[in-house]
Amino acid sequence: MMQTRRRWLMQVAGGTVLAGWSGVDLTAAELPAGVYEPSRDHLGHALAGHLIEQGGETELFGEHLFQQSFFHDPNKHEALGDIISIILGEPPEAAIVNEIARWIDLILIESAEVRAAARSLSTSHRTLALRYYGMEEVRNLEEFDAQKIVTEGINWLDTQSKKPHGFHSLSRSTQVALVKTISDDRHDPKSDNSGTRFFSYLKARVADGFYTSRAGLDELGYRGNAFYASPPGCEHLYG
Repeated sequence: MMQTRRRWLMQVAGGTVLAGWSGVDLTAAELPAGVYEPSRDHLGHALAGHLIEQGGETELFGEHLFQQSFFHDPNKHEALGDIISIILGEPPEAAIVNEIARWIDLILIESAEVRAAARSLSTSHRTLALRYYGMEEVRNLEEFDAQKIVTEGINWLDTQSKKPHGFHSLSRSTQVALVKTISDDRHDPKSDNSGTRFFSYLKARVADGFYTSRAGLDELGYRGNAFYASPPGCEHLYG
């Protein structure tokens, strides 16, 4: 969803930065011409094994193509994996931890570009976005700075760790204890700082990442598009 939204924003972005909200009339503003329903042809092509253009909407990213982009300090990238593993209750070396860490790295490196694109929409395209996504979603795209939240959060953890190499150099038990002070189980649930804001953001991203991964879908029992000859549990009615 993030990639689709980003591509859409990049395509419709204009050159004018819109200021304020009071000037938008959702009923009177003219919408730009275009087709507003997504095409599924590209997905069919991808699943059928057709050639995918590099840089295209359906470009596939393999393990060998990943390059750590956001965290230039490897200790901070490893710290991200440590915290993800604590949230999931998995060992740091688990494949799912690495998968989610890479996905979050991609989100972070592209978040500034997404925000800039959202802020540069023309009046008509911004009106379209407001009608389709709603004000809260559009405003979040324009204003939320994920890079700042994550950078300040990990820096906070590094400072609290009081170790030369930061949070990643702590023992597992000490890491868990420190994360608990900023988690939903902290002593004062109303307390707010760089650490708590970071945990809140990361917890949501980890949930998104896990339940859209193969491991998460397997845990949910998702079997893809399928149908039953009769409703499960009602065989006595339908045979």
